Amino acid sequence: MDINHLRYLAIGDSLTAGIGVPLLDPGFVEYYRYLSHQIFKRRIAYQKNARSGATTDDVLKMLNSPTVTEAVNCANIITITAGGNDLINAAKKFLVNKDEESISYAIKQTVNNISKILEKIHHLDKQDQYILRLTNLYNPFPNIPIADDGIRAFNSMLNKLSQEPNVKVVDIYSVFKDNEKTLLPPGGVHPNGSGYYQIALALSRGGYSPLLS
Repeated sequence: MDINHLRYLAIGDSLTAGIGVPLLDPGFVEYYRYLSHQIFKRRIAYQKNARSGATTDDVLKMLNSPTVTEAVNCANIITITAGGNDLINAAKKFLVNKDEESISYAIKQTVNNISKILEKIHHLDKQDQYILRLTNLYNPFPNIPIADDGIRAFNSMLNKLSQEPNVKVVDIYSVFKDNEKTLLPPGGVHPNGSGYYQIALALSRGGYSPLLS
């Protein structure tokens, strides 16, 4: 690891893209980079590979791109946001077929895809020391009980991936729980500026081991 220079790669969906705030305003990626710089006192170069609406399958396919592969090879810090769109798509199907089993199946498939994403990154990353940070899902629909049930079930399964080397699942569900009016715009599903800052803060508080002992 170059002690004077760290590389940060952010991969994922609309949360990584920073949807929900004005174009030039920071999202959690920019905030997390700043907070990480404060910790390491080193220059942190960053690259963002994200698409609004991306599912876990889409994120997995991103890792086939030579540009992303090269970025993974060089990255000391990697963050991943994925899963929200998979669950939204499953919820839309549920509204049509009313089959709760289809929600359970979608949750298992989504976590399985994320496990494949981690496996691929572990295989690609050539750094001696690197960290992988996943965010769990917050609930933008707190008044819909089945939405909360599904998200908590997903988060519970996702937590098991924290057992993998260099991986930590960061809890943003609890950050947003009962704070939706402060961290989400009225009627919105994407965070406002305060929401994105709180995601970055949760990531930073999750620590940097083994990069920083």
